[in-house]
Amino acid sequence: MNSKPEFVDKNISLYKFVSGPYDNNAYLIVCKQTNKSVIIDAPGDPHELISAAQSTDTEMMLITHNHWDHLLGYEEITSKFALRTGIGLKDAPGMMPRKPDFQIRDCETLSVGKIDIKAIHTPGHTEGSTCFLVNNILFTGDTLFPGGPGKSQSSDAFKTIIESISTKLLVLKPTIVFYPGHGLHGTIRNAKDDYSVFEKNCSSYEIQGDIEWLS
Repeated sequence: MNSKPEFVDKNISLYKFVSGPYDNNAYLIVCKQTNKSVIIDAPGDPHELISAAQSTDTEMMLITHNHWDHLLGYEEITSKFALRTGIGLKDAPGMMPRKPDFQIRDCETLSVGKIDIKAIHTPGHTEGSTCFLVNNILFTGDTLFPGGPGKSQSSDAFKTIIESISTKLLVLKPTIVFYPGHGLHGTIRNAKDDYSVFEKNCSSYEIQGDIEWLS
């Protein structure tokens, strides 16, 4: 494998790939004991991801949510590997005609090699948006970014994503590093601190769109 890992510990190696027209992030998590791996998201032009994954035993691909920019490379990836694909229960219908192999429920634990992956249902950006927790690493899709929440399409959706973030993600260990669907990674500690400023200063939750914690 020629790619340099984003993160390594005694259990996993994590690789990050940026591709597609919107600079999406895709991730490859490799179990160091078994060389089995799982892919997170399938953006367009996944050539580097595929090349890296081919040196592993790729068993699974997990999709954080059903927006098209996270699925442009779906057929190309699934044509290269005999893997199973999964997405959150409420986002599965939106994947048609790309039918996933299984649907993921809140708090479900998935296993690849010696890696345990906990699914956390975080609706708001989409109804079935799902984050994936692996040890001290969290994959947040378009639910949580270092600067704020993912884009919301209505004030109700904004309230939902805020509830998801505040009750399901910010309660996790502050040392957890989260990797979103676009851009750079962040920490739960910093996100919690920034959210506390937003919570104190926000006069109304009747807002939507691209919101920043500190704007």
